[in-house]
Amino acid sequence: MTVIKSHRKSFVVLVALLVSLAGLGWYYLSSSSVTEEVEATEPGGNLPYNTLIASTHEYYNKTLCNHMDENINWPLQQTHALELVNEINSVAVKNEKIKKDFQNARDLAEQVSAKKDKTALLYLHRIFHDLDKAVNHYKQKDEFGYTYTGTGKRLFGGGVNKVEHYLAENKR
Repeated sequence: MTVIKSHRKSFVVLVALLVSLAGLGWYYLSSSSVTEEVEATEPGGNLPYNTLIASTHEYYNKTLCNHMDENINWPLQQTHALELVNEINSVAVKNEKIKKDFQNARDLAEQVSAKKDKTALLYLHRIFHDLDKAVNHYKQKDEFGYTYTGTGKRLFGGGVNKVEHYLAENKR
């Protein structure tokens, strides 16, 4: 009987170890940087897209973080959203994943500029956070999974599906 308990305990430890290793493997696959696939700047646009990503993310950090999203300055956000649409339209991007991410960002920015859409605004911030992390190596542990460039389309659909569903449901 003692031998059976000992083997059962060893089996449980082995299973726990295998599950832990599988979890680490999944984490590595889902959070690996795609920067190797992405050229940070491409000629042809008025603004390098890595600069657009960093400055937009910084803007949203300053205007939405630390509970500032509880008292949004809508005229400022709507003006910024209009400018963002124009900037995205002027950026030359070859990478297909970033093109899709910018299309989603442009559609969300159009929603913000047309109406006071807090969800669209928060999704925009999450997209630029994830893009900044993937393209510019922004130093932050968390990732929302709201971009094709990051981990958004991996297991369980990710945040990209949430964004695209929201956009489909809220067309102007």
